[in-house]
Amino acid sequence: LKKGADAACGDDTSCLKDMVATWVNQEFCPSPLIKPDDKRSHGFGNNVCGKLLCPAEWDWDQTSVKTGICNRMSEYIVSENSWPLFLYENYIANCDNLDEGLFKFKLLVLAFKAIFMSPSSAKEVEGD
Repeated sequence: LKKGADAACGDDTSCLKDMVATWVNQEFCPSPLIKPDDKRSHGFGNNVCGKLLCPAEWDWDQTSVKTGICNRMSEYIVSENSWPLFLYENYIANCDNLDEGLFKFKLLVLAFKAIFMSPSSAKEVEGD
């Protein structure tokens, strides 16, 4: 049973990359669209992904922040202690209270449901 459960969980997480790309494309309509198998369309090099990955206390829309992060300038180092914006409800973080809205972002809830329940359960999160 454990072997079967592990295989099922592996199958569920293997489709997560495609699912996240689809969700981001639907939610933000980036141009060009994010392709799951094209690493160049992921990360800070993509404006939408960059905004979602940007630490919550910085404003990705400021050119100095984008440039600083992409060029790894010492005042814009992204570390394991940075809370990325994708963790926050409605893409908004309260810099005075970083716990507010934390872990309530729709795509994060969808990913959780896909991994821990089933990919089909991640179709919608309204009211969850």
